[in-house]
Amino acid sequence: MNTKKHIMGLVGIAVSATFALSACDRRDDVSQTATANSTDTPLQDSSMVAANDSAASASRSSNPTGDSSLLRDPNETMGQSPTGAGMPTTPSPTAASTALNSAEKKFLTDAASGGQYELALAQLATAQASDSSVKSYAAMLVSDHTMANQKLQLLAQRRNVVLPTTLPPEKQQVIDRLTKLTGPEFDRQFVQTVGLHDHKTDIGLFEKASREAKDTEVREFASATLPTLRAHLSAAQNLPSSVKGSGGT
Repeated sequence: MNTKKHIMGLVGIAVSATFALSACDRRDDVSQTATANSTDTPLQDSSMVAANDSAASASRSSNPTGDSSLLRDPNETMGQSPTGAGMPTTPSPTAASTALNSAEKKFLTDAASGGQYELALAQLATAQASDSSVKSYAAMLVSDHTMANQKLQLLAQRRNVVLPTTLPPEKQQVIDRLTKLTGPEFDRQFVQTVGLHDHKTDIGLFEKASREAKDTEVREFASATLPTLRAHLSAAQNLPSSVKGSGGT
């Protein structure tokens, strides 16, 4: 009987020990699981979380869609001109051509007629003159009057002045008369007519325009051309007497 009680007591102690070990194992598993979770998902810095939450909240409250253009008053942009590159707010006005007075227009047309006339006679002299000095003089006139005529044409275009394309009858008659001459007679007539008489007339015309013209470009053109015309007259006066005649001064 005592032996039986002793055995039952030992069984009870074994069962109690088993339950105790089982409870300890469950507590260890719970502790390990908590530790693993803590290691896998570390907590964020509380200050960073608060800052991010504050910024997101402010953005949602001020602009729910995230597009700042939707917050503008549509009336603010109506009627405004584009100001992008290459698109000025207001177009630049086109500069109007300066109108010339009647005296300035007459100067341009007279200068054009004289320049065309003298160029035509100079070209004739380069082929028809018999004296080499006259030929050289004529070649100088061709070069200088061609350049002056081109400058005059450009000036007239800027001022909307239509220059004559044909010579006045009296000038055409002079060309026709000299065309029929040859040898020393042609040389003398060319030098006396173009070199001396016509260049004196030209100088008077251009001097007046350089003083009286109101338009700056017209005045400057006249002033800039004068030295060339004076050089032409001086060169004609310095030609040999044999080619300019007794009255060639």
